Amino acid sequence: MSPGEYLAAQPRIATVPSRACAVCGAQSWHEVGQAQDFEYATCSNDWTFRVCERCGHVQMDPLPAPETLRVIYPDSYYSYRMESIHPIARWAKHRLDRAKFGWITGGMRMPVGGYLDVGCGDGRYLQMMIEQGVDSARTHGVELDAAAVESARAKGLNVIQSRIEEAGELLPGSYDLITMFHVIEHVERPDEVVARLRSLLRSGGVLALETPNFDCADARLAGRRYWGGYHTPRHWHVFTSTSLQQLLRRHGFQIERARYQTGHAFLLWTLHHWLKYGKNRPALGEWCHPLKNVPLLALATSFDLLRILLGRKTSAVLVVASRS
Repeated sequence: MSPGEYLAAQPRIATVPSRACAVCGAQSWHEVGQAQDFEYATCSNDWTFRVCERCGHVQMDPLPAPETLRVIYPDSYYSYRMESIHPIARWAKHRLDRAKFGWITGGMRMPVGGYLDVGCGDGRYLQMMIEQGVDSARTHGVELDAAAVESARAKGLNVIQSRIEEAGELLPGSYDLITMFHVIEHVERPDEVVARLRSLLRSGGVLALETPNFDCADARLAGRRYWGGYHTPRHWHVFTSTSLQQLLRRHGFQIERARYQTGHAFLLWTLHHWLKYGKNRPALGEWCHPLKNVPLLALATSFDLLRILLGRKTSAVLVVASRS
């Protein structure tokens, strides 16, 4: 059975319609892509991506129904199982993360007292900030996966198992810094999430959002189906730097800085999808799997770092904004 036949044999899951544009509220769209779950083959659905004709924001429509979340986020989902990633790749990611946090906190006008990480996984960013001197009692994380929460709590970290919109234990105006890395694209209503995050920040506090960037050569060259940044059906919203900044401004944030980030995994997923499903070359596709080929991942990372140095857009963007 070919990879495409295997994917087609998986069950279809229930869906719900997407709502108006989460950035500007418009309801005028045109289709820009259609993809399947090329990574985990959890379902056979074709998923459509549409772009808002007013602001350029991309949304998936329809969306997976709420009761299917345990299907599209299987226990093997990589974000919940960081220990399964090769130690060299984890070391390199840690180095990149430290540089990213240095860039974020280096431009802040106040020291970081309270820190919140949304979608904290096993708490690696919480640990990093505590190691840099942030009070552990004022360092909190929010995470949905039960196993990841258990792992974080076993390390003595303060982690709540909840959606950020429902985490009532978090007090308004409690945090100087909130980070949300590659999470906002997974939520149904990013506008509601951003409003919630603003309420949790102190006046002058900083929000750092990192997310896939649709306005890049990678997405254009990959065509309508195989771009790794779609991460179908788990990425429900795909921003550009412009649309993300527009969303933040609409909710009372002042944009401080923005820069493009390495999207190395998206580069390799694109090759993986195209080779495995587009060309029916599963062995070659698996060779491009970003979690299995560390040398190729390092090469993709170096390529993106070079593009960033040259001022080029990559498939990930980081925006830092302050609560005005």
